[in-house]
Order: sequence, then structure tokens, then C-alpha cells
Amino acid sequence: MVSVFAEHYFLFPVVALALAGVMVLLCRWAFSKAKGGSLVRRVDHSPAERDAFGLLTDIRTVANYNEARVLVSRLKDFGIKATAAHTKDGWTIYVWPRDEAAARGLLDHS
Repeated sequence: MVSVFAEHYFLFPVVALALAGVMVLLCRWAFSKAKGGSLVRRVDHSPAERDAFGLLTDIRTVANYNEARVLVSRLKDFGIKATAAHTKDGWTIYVWPRDEAAARGLLDHS
């Protein structure tokens, strides 16, 4: 037989409200502006410089995103690791230095 006391009926809603309040405060902190010290990564959507991608080598710049994705897909079909990034000149295709000659050859003959 289970005995239920009046304290249990009072305690459960209090604990549930306290947990909901903690979750609200945690979400407000996590998604607050950068000055508040949030750990959520901020994304910069402004175009970058062409040489801002470390070891990656730029092989071609195209005008729009769709062209860049088609070229990246074509390179990947031939086993060349490639990516595209929005730069100040347009959409630039990047590959690793060891794949640069093969990528340029493939894109020049296509």
C-alpha cells in the first residue's frame, strides 16, 4: 500500500518550477549577446580574404554559390578533397596543396 502525504503534492510542483526556472536562466545565458560571455559560437557571415584559409590553396573563384558547389562536387567525384568559401572576390574553391595540380588540370579540361 502506498501512502501519499500532502507534502508530496506540494513538493513536486515546487521542484518542477525550480527546474524550469534553472533551464530558462541557462538558455538566457547560453543565447545571450557576446558581451555576456556566452559559450555559443558566433558566426561571422562577412566575406573573408582569399588568403585567410591557412594551408588550403585557392584554385578558382566563381561568381555564385551554385557554381562553386558544382565544381567542388566534380572534384570530390575524382577523389580530390575540396571546399568552397565566400570571399571578397566571390566563391573560391580550395584544395590541399598536394592536390592543386590535379584539381587545376581537372577543372581546366572540363
